This record gives sequence, C-alpha cells and structure tokens, in this order.
Amino acid sequence: MHPLELFDRFRRWFGWVAPGRQIWDRNPEQVAPDRSDDWLLEPPNLEEARLLFPQLDEERALLRYQQLRLEMRERDGRGF
Repeated sequence: MHPLELFDRFRRWFGWVAPGRQIWDRNPEQVAPDRSDDWLLEPPNLEEARLLFPQLDEERALLRYQQLRLEMRERDGRGF
C-alpha cells in the first residue's frame, strides 16, 4: 500500500476528531486558482503540444493536448 493511501485512511478514520477538519474537505471553488492565474484557461499552445506529444503530427498533438487540459479541468471539478 502506498504511504499516501495510508495517510488518507488515517485522516478519514481520525478526521472526525481533528479540529481542522474543514481543511481537508474543500470544494472545487475553494481550491481553484484565481482566473488570472489559471493556466488551463489560456489558449492551447502548439509548441507545448508538440513537446508533450512528439510522436503525433501537429494537429493530433494539439487535439490530444486540448483533451488533456479538459480532463484536468474536469478532474479538478473546475468545469469547462
């Protein structure tokens, strides 16, 4: 078992006793960065896409990069 999984189990098990419980249970609005600092809102960059996906041609690399960014936003609960 990974150490972070052990830590997560520990904090869930003893979380009801901990005085700073709300530190752990935050909603996406509290965690999301300010809109001016959110790099996921910037337009996709072809150069970054090519660096991340060198095995793909430019168009497919850009599409895959956009898909990756959308997945990250969805995972973080920030919406589209």
